[in-house]
Amino acid sequence: MNMILEAAVFARLAHAEQQRKFNHRPYIVHPARVAGRVAVHPRATENMVAAAFLHDVVEDTSRTLGDLSAAFGPEVVQLVDELTNPSKGSEAPRPERKQQDRTHLAQISVEAKIIKLFDCIDNLHDVVAAPDSFVRRFCKETRLLAEVIGDADLDLKAELLECIDRLEAE
Repeated sequence: MNMILEAAVFARLAHAEQQRKFNHRPYIVHPARVAGRVAVHPRATENMVAAAFLHDVVEDTSRTLGDLSAAFGPEVVQLVDELTNPSKGSEAPRPERKQQDRTHLAQISVEAKIIKLFDCIDNLHDVVAAPDSFVRRFCKETRLLAEVIGDADLDLKAELLECIDRLEAE
């Protein structure tokens, strides 16, 4: 089986019982949409598409980078590691955690930033069902994030900012 299909199956099994927070769809729909968009990006590689499928596995399931390494190798693991928020599990206040994550994401590879841009765009589509106060906070946080990852692809940054603008206008 090819690596992208293996990553899709791995992610589907890892997220099997999970649902997205605000729309209650199966969680796997989110990484599948992100991977689909990554796959048609001009800079896409097989490793990037696999990492897009796996980008939330370490952060949101019991699976580890070691589990991924055994199955997908160092390049995919590196991308997933770059995409995993270092603040996960921290009890620091939300603004401090988000700042820690932005500082980390500012230093990741262009490939990981491209995946993260698609991740953010997709997250904005799912957050529309959230309470207004959360949507406002999430938009503000995502706008700050766009400033540290948007240098990887200015067109994607513009799309992300347009999504935020639309959501804030609703």
